[in-house]
Amino acid sequence: MEPGFQAIVDCMLEAGWTRGEIMRSLRWLIAADNMTQKENAKVEAQLAIARAMMRAGRP
Repeated sequence: MEPGFQAIVDCMLEAGWTRGEIMRSLRWLIAADNMTQKENAKVEAQLAIARAMMRAGRP
């Protein structure tokens, strides 16, 4: 995984990004991914409840 990460950083540096910009953007991506995972887990839980209610004969 580290070689791929380094390749991304190298490409960003070559494109003119500063190391600070790269680190901020990576932190933002990590935060966005964490939020997405939490929201997906909420939706999955809601779907599981809805399925269970349907199996129990409740709308």
